[in-house]
Amino acid sequence: MKQASFRKKLVVYAPVALSLGILTWLIYPNLGAMAETIRNASPLWLTLSFLFAVSSYTFMGLTLWEVLRILGIRLPFLEVAGIAFVSTTVNYFVSSGGISGFATRAHLLGKRRVPYGASVTSSVVITVLIYLALALIVVEGALLQFLNTPDFNKSMVEALIGVAAVLGFAFGLTLLFFHHELRAAWARRMFVAVNHVIYFFSKKEIPHENFVKFEGQLDEGIRTIHGRKFELPKVVAYVFCDWVSNILILYFAFKAVGVSLGATTLIAGFAFGMLMTIIPILPGGLGAMEAAMTAAFSGMGVPVAQALTASLLFRLFYYLLPAFASVFIYWGLHASEPPHTGEHSRHGKGHK
Repeated sequence: MKQASFRKKLVVYAPVALSLGILTWLIYPNLGAMAETIRNASPLWLTLSFLFAVSSYTFMGLTLWEVLRILGIRLPFLEVAGIAFVSTTVNYFVSSGGISGFATRAHLLGKRRVPYGASVTSSVVITVLIYLALALIVVEGALLQFLNTPDFNKSMVEALIGVAAVLGFAFGLTLLFFHHELRAAWARRMFVAVNHVIYFFSKKEIPHENFVKFEGQLDEGIRTIHGRKFELPKVVAYVFCDWVSNILILYFAFKAVGVSLGATTLIAGFAFGMLMTIIPILPGGLGAMEAAMTAAFSGMGVPVAQALTASLLFRLFYYLLPAFASVFIYWGLHASEPPHTGEHSRHGKGHK
């Protein structure tokens, strides 16, 4: 029992310790120059950077709300935006290859009588679109970097590997939509993985006898998406607006520390940083993203202290402040849960 408890703690704390070690290694040699950079930072650009973080999370909420609407599920936008907000921050800070975000979203939507199959369908659709959009950004960043320095160097090799990884993941998820046998095998693994994460947080599970119902709901949700695929362009637009907001968070973070980036430099550096966020062992790519962005931007002529400070400001506005806010949003979601009826209790039996 003690060994199992130790393993659980190790899974949570070891990645965080590794990330903090990387950050310490990055920050300590540049501490004096970074302190000077922060003292001279522009409040106006910092505010704009923060506002685009708000914009990004707003578009996340709109993305989930629109996909649920396509699936025939009508919930108030503010509730859906809150669920998207909380599940996204959990996904960033609990290293589980994305399963923690899926499970949190399923848990919170389940409290509002949304079937687990529909929750997972919406998560898969959104994840596919997010990674396809990220792949386009990474490809663009690699091309822009190559145009700037047209030689096949280490950075180009890393970019190509990153593009292959992102495209491979998105292709794998897309394949699930069209291959029934593969989807059936994947559905059981997803069901078990989501159950493990739910149990980790709530000590309760979705009963395994509900798997058949879950699989049927998942198939029905995917058929619905196929049948209404012409309604997806709005979802795609929200996903791209989310990514544009992300890029502008970083752009105004650099403006705040006195660096005005051109589009080529901005997108190339952003793309390399985002590649590091898909490392499953590190929560939100903490440490690795900052290291990649700092290396990319300093390689393009930005002073190291300013590049590192801007990447940390991006981390603050997009990851840390939302994580703090999500605690209060979760409380608000819990307070607004509909009352438990007999029917709901049967549907939600086994999870908190």
